[in-house]
Amino acid sequence: MDHTRHSGIFSLLNKTCTIIGAGGIGAITALTLAKMGMSGIRIFDDDTVDEVNLPTQFHRLSDVGLPKVQAVTGNISQFSDDTSVVTEEVRVTPETDLSDWLVISAVDSINARKDIWKAVRESRVSWYLDARMASETFQLYSIDMDDWKRIAMYDEILDSVNEEDVPEEPCTSKATIFTGCAAAGHIGAAVRRIVTGDQTSFLMVHDIFRQVLTVI
Repeated sequence: MDHTRHSGIFSLLNKTCTIIGAGGIGAITALTLAKMGMSGIRIFDDDTVDEVNLPTQFHRLSDVGLPKVQAVTGNISQFSDDTSVVTEEVRVTPETDLSDWLVISAVDSINARKDIWKAVRESRVSWYLDARMASETFQLYSIDMDDWKRIAMYDEILDSVNEEDVPEEPCTSKATIFTGCAAAGHIGAAVRRIVTGDQTSFLMVHDIFRQVLTVI
C-alpha cells in the first residue's frame, strides 16, 4: 500500500507486534495496525467466531464458526498487502515466548492478564500495552519495559485485583462496537507515539458515554 498520507507523521516499517485476543479490541486493532503499515503481526486466540460476536466485534457474517485468528487474518488480507500475519490458536501461558517489539493484551480476564504479564516479563519485549474495555469505557496501560518504575506500578495494580473482584455485567450490557473502534484508535495513536518517542502516559481512561478522557 502507498503510505504517503501518513509517512510524515510516523512509519512502522520493519516494526512487528503481538496481539493477544482477537475479539472486541484485538480484531479491529490488528486491522488498524496493518493499515498503519505494521510489517508483521502475531495474533493469539483460541476462540471461534460466534453469531453473538458479530454486532460488537469486527468479524464478518461469513466468519461465524471460524477460529478468530483465521477470521482476523482474512480481514487483514482484504485491507492491507503490507503485513505478514502469524496466528497462534492457543492461550498464552506464563511460559509462552512473547518476544517482540510490542505486545498488546486485548483479553477480558484478570487471570489471563496475569499470565500474559508473566510471559512478557520473561520475554524480550520493548513495550507492553494492556487494553481493557467495558461496554462504554476503555482503559490503556502503557509500559516501557526499560522503565522499572512503570513496571513496578503495573505489578502493584495487577496484584491488587483478582478475578472474583470484577463485577459481572449483564450479558446485554457487555460490549459495543463503538467502544471497540475507539479502542483501536487509541491503541493506534499510542503506537504512533511509541515509534516517534512521544509516549509518556502510563494510563489513559476514556469514558466514551460521558465524554471524559483521563490521562496519568
